[in-house]
Amino acid sequence: MYLSDFEQTDDFNDATFAVVDVETTGAAAADERMIEFAGYKVRKGKIVDQYVTLLNPGRHIPNFIRNMTGISNEMVYSAPQFKDTALDITRFLEGTVFVAHNSQFDYSFVRTEMKRAGYDFEMPQLCTRKLSSRLFPQLPRKALDQVCHHLGIKISGRHRAYGDARATAHLLIELLELVRERHEVVSLEELLRFQNLPHRVDRHGNQNVFKRAMTAAPNAPGVYRVYDGDDEIIYVGKAKNLKLRMASYLTENARDAEKVRKMLGKARKLEWEITPSEVSALLRELQLIRRYQPRFNSQLVNTRRFPFIKLSTDKKYERLDMVYELDEDGRYYGPFESSYVAEQVLFAADRHFKLVKCEKDFAEPFDPCLYFYIDRCAAPCTGRISPDAYNMEVKAVEEFLSGSFEKLTEELRVRLDELSKKLEFEDAAAARDLILMLEKTSSKLRLINGPIGKANFICGWSGEKGLEMYRVARGLVFGPVVTGKGEVEPGVNFLLNESEVIAADFVPLRILLNYALKNNAGFFVLGANGEAAEAELAARIKTAAGFSPDGGRKS
Repeated sequence: MYLSDFEQTDDFNDATFAVVDVETTGAAAADERMIEFAGYKVRKGKIVDQYVTLLNPGRHIPNFIRNMTGISNEMVYSAPQFKDTALDITRFLEGTVFVAHNSQFDYSFVRTEMKRAGYDFEMPQLCTRKLSSRLFPQLPRKALDQVCHHLGIKISGRHRAYGDARATAHLLIELLELVRERHEVVSLEELLRFQNLPHRVDRHGNQNVFKRAMTAAPNAPGVYRVYDGDDEIIYVGKAKNLKLRMASYLTENARDAEKVRKMLGKARKLEWEITPSEVSALLRELQLIRRYQPRFNSQLVNTRRFPFIKLSTDKKYERLDMVYELDEDGRYYGPFESSYVAEQVLFAADRHFKLVKCEKDFAEPFDPCLYFYIDRCAAPCTGRISPDAYNMEVKAVEEFLSGSFEKLTEELRVRLDELSKKLEFEDAAAARDLILMLEKTSSKLRLINGPIGKANFICGWSGEKGLEMYRVARGLVFGPVVTGKGEVEPGVNFLLNESEVIAADFVPLRILLNYALKNNAGFFVLGANGEAAEAELAARIKTAAGFSPDGGRKS
């Protein structure tokens, strides 16, 4: 089995990375054996899966390896050999990008062991050591412990595969954010190429500006403003950790985006403000960029965008489309975790419901297109369907997009059974994959489920500083309000009656929804438009946030 057929994607945030570390009996893959394998899957900035096992190498573990790793001959005596785990590891790695710190070493061992087990093995590689060299050229060494220390990442279980792999996974998450923001790398192809680009480091003339800022900046999320010699704001940025972001500017890398290099040359002063969380930093950044319009910022904040399915209402007959921006001219459903998932849901809707697919205005009747003849369109162009009957089809689509996939999945199961009996395995596999995707998607909360102008809810996240809450009313975002865990009710009162709107358009809502999809540990409560009494709403928020009635966290 070749693993080179990894999931193709235009945006590396849609890719799945398998972060791997191995412990071995020695340094040469051709002569030595693995004694531990650990892998952690990273997707959309989170660890989503893991596979860890000790391995019996079929030989004595040298004393120096035992002393370094703590893995003894007794520990691996009853462990499986690699050939016994090869299929499970293959399934774990399939469809991913292979990641390791000094990936050539780990990859060579996995590939050699796979060949011994009878598997052809080839995967795209991403090396966090190479990325660290390009992002932190000022570090004298790029060993895992030094880079993790620089970023404040703790390693629990050093020189054990499970500990090093997990630390490398957290390191990868930080590196990917820096690569996107500072170097404007977006696609997976660019990312894989970026790690191998030559680099040159210059200690730019304004290094002391950022060195002072790094010394004074806190280890906290926030936004920062860069000023030139005329005291004009020339750049606004956001960071999950302000101190680390200032440290990243201490050197100028030849691979930096041009606007970054020019900004570094003109910087004379930095100011920052702490925000309660990363999402409030994103929203505050939007406000500051719009207010000051700094010359080195794009007008729109470059945030990760997730797709929606839009049911257009600006034409005589509604139709479906996948979009990234929000407006008032339709009903929206989403967001979805990737364009692939949205496309699959759209494909299922287009295949099983008969809304129009063309862009015509239907002012006059005309001959139907191919979709009518393959039973994919009700063809209102022919006058054969009444507006009421078409609206019934629209309501069925709305119910489907609201997450009610049961009827369609049941039909697909019947079709799957029929295809299997006919030995049409390729079509059966496609039906099976569509069933699995629909079941997975229906289990996720649809944050937007209708017209944007009618979106009303309260959402938030619990952090070290308390409960951070946002109110969405008629699609506009208000807040944030940060309240102690025992003061939710007065916080809700302020949020409903006194909080200010962040912006008079739907961009903050898109930012909020994107963040909510990536950080699903938050809460989401309907009734932010006055339908529920404040005390009742506060009680529901406490429940959704996992608090006990007295405000404490439930155990």
